[in-house]
Amino acid sequence: MKTIALIAGKGALPPMLVTAIKAKGHRLCVVNLKGHNEVPIDPPLVDASTTLPVGAVSKAIRFLKDQSADEVLFAGNVDKTVWYRDLRPDLEALKLIRNLPDGGDDRILRAVSDMLEAKGFQVGAPIDWLPDCLAPQGHLAGPKASHEVIQDMVFGLHIAQGIGTLEIGQTAVVCRGCVVAVEAVEGTDAMLERAGSLAKKDAVVVKAIKPQQDRRLDVPTVGVATLMVMKRAGLRWLALEAGCLILEPEVFRAQAKALNIGVYGR
Repeated sequence: MKTIALIAGKGALPPMLVTAIKAKGHRLCVVNLKGHNEVPIDPPLVDASTTLPVGAVSKAIRFLKDQSADEVLFAGNVDKTVWYRDLRPDLEALKLIRNLPDGGDDRILRAVSDMLEAKGFQVGAPIDWLPDCLAPQGHLAGPKASHEVIQDMVFGLHIAQGIGTLEIGQTAVVCRGCVVAVEAVEGTDAMLERAGSLAKKDAVVVKAIKPQQDRRLDVPTVGVATLMVMKRAGLRWLALEAGCLILEPEVFRAQAKALNIGVYGR
């Protein structure tokens, strides 16, 4: 039995990992990121937990050491705007920030993971615990797309991979061969709302894996919440690069069908 630690952000991924890890009989502790979930993950669901602000790196390390964590997993979305608005870093976080290389927001996660490994913790990949949740290729759910929409999926995948290479984001919205919107620091949901105000019926949302993606960190993820935002925005088509993570795949497919949103793996 190992002790697994989750750094838990927002969304359905942390609870899914809790279920998967506990099913394997491992001990589980959680660092809940303050302000990211209405209901933190606490005992008795897990063996130990703490809730800390994003910049409290020293306290997080102390907790991981006290729990004798063998492996650390980054799980869920982190509000990246906190780095530009409300960050209150401790001394350990200040060291990280001062030494950050150029290259986009993912550099923060890489720097944190490197620091954890330097302190003796193994940083694992959440997707290794959820192999049945990875998107395959082909038609996954909802209505089937026209030739024109499929062409936009191919084009959009190229755009999404391009912004990923530049460390801008993971998601693009295209329509009839034109780029409608790309994801940046505001996050996927805010970008989808914006895209829906510009193009609706035939627009295609495309999520891609960054060519330089560290599979342990920030793997592109969709779930029922993504579909609900798309529905509100009037967006009907979603394409995922094969290997993206689908939260609760069976529920996701059923909801896509119910909302008349076509989903493809590319």
